[in-house]
Amino acid sequence: MQIPQINEVWRAMKMSADNPLITSLGALGFSQYEARAYCALLAGGAMNGNEVAKASGVPSPKIYETLGRLIDKGAALSAQEDPVRYAARPWDEVSEALKAKLDEAAQTVTDGLAALEAPSTPGMIWSLPDRRAVLSMSERLIGAAKKVIFAAVWDEEVALLGPAFEAAAQRGCRVHLAIYGTAQLAGPMIYDLTVCGVSAMERMAGRRLMTLVADGRDALVAEFHPGDSVEAVRTDSSVIGLLATEYVKADVLGRLLIDEMGEARFEEIRYKPGEIDALLRS
Repeated sequence: MQIPQINEVWRAMKMSADNPLITSLGALGFSQYEARAYCALLAGGAMNGNEVAKASGVPSPKIYETLGRLIDKGAALSAQEDPVRYAARPWDEVSEALKAKLDEAAQTVTDGLAALEAPSTPGMIWSLPDRRAVLSMSERLIGAAKKVIFAAVWDEEVALLGPAFEAAAQRGCRVHLAIYGTAQLAGPMIYDLTVCGVSAMERMAGRRLMTLVADGRDALVAEFHPGDSVEAVRTDSSVIGLLATEYVKADVLGRLLIDEMGEARFEEIRYKPGEIDALLRS
């Protein structure tokens, strides 16, 4: 059987058991056989079923079923010849159709799940598993805030949450943002706590504490550990919201007091044996 000239890249790839192209097509809904047949058609042009089987490595008894599914997906076309020949549709056309289908399915799921959501239980404290969850929940709380936000954050998190804070300020939210670092944002009221951040990391052995409170109630507290592990909680308890808000205010007021007394005097007090040193290092 004469096989059409196959693209050399596909010829080298097709025998790999962990071909990343095939794996990625699988993530988009292609079976392994469908992915292999599509790639073979794209690499070799129009072919009949036997030629596709040979070029793709799909078993001959499965090839026509596989090609039929590709046609149903809109990824392949068939020509009414004898024998029937098949060709791959260009990937940009296939991907546009897939994207439209996925968008429609995602919207259906979003609408359907929203109708299933039960009212939240007030005052519950929920753990957040990792930094990604902390940042995602932070964006959600910032985006939902209507009146005021108090937050104490580090440069590392400001780099990702900055646009959300700025958007909140632009829609009329009062945003009070204490930053342990040098980041600057347009809109929020910024309090420079760079020096406080340095001393805090000294006291906490490299750990970083972040707090965020939206509208006095929705609160998030996260402790980032060296090595990227996180301990974090989110709650709508008004008591914890008040506590976290006062924490931010206390840090800002502490910075103002340090500015008033001077760095030298603060360092003298901080390292002087006695009650203040014991309190700061406990």
